[in-house]
Amino acid sequence: MSLRNSLAAVLRLMRISRGLSKDDFQGVIDPKHLYNLESARSSVTIDTLEAVASVLQVDALTLLTVAASLEQRESHDELLGRLGIEGKQLAELGVLARWHGEFQNGSLIATQSGRRTSPDKVEAILNCRAQGLSRKETADEVGVSATTVGRIWNRVGK
Repeated sequence: MSLRNSLAAVLRLMRISRGLSKDDFQGVIDPKHLYNLESARSSVTIDTLEAVASVLQVDALTLLTVAASLEQRESHDELLGRLGIEGKQLAELGVLARWHGEFQNGSLIATQSGRRTSPDKVEAILNCRAQGLSRKETADEVGVSATTVGRIWNRVGK
């Protein structure tokens, strides 16, 4: 069983146990989309899960942890204990201490996508191009992908 299937069942059971119909979610989520979530035909976004959870009067994380415990065939308390250990590991790695540094004026600070190629490798790629090597030969010589070589060649110009 997948987490999506387990969450679908939990959503459906919570809705039914609260005596709600799919139409009771109108204005928050389209009833057809709720049907797709409860049938595991669609994955849920965090925003949608939070919206559905608000109608169900439960925290979105509760829905996820209950679904995860059922999917992993462990008790909810066992799962929460394991999550506590993993949370401590995140703290030891410094994730929790550095979390505030990821925001500015309440908004997440944007980062550039992808991994940056070191200046030394960029220089080596450009030197290979100057020597007349092909993209494939350059990639093999420098130890990067041909896509990276092409991106750098295109960025710098011909």
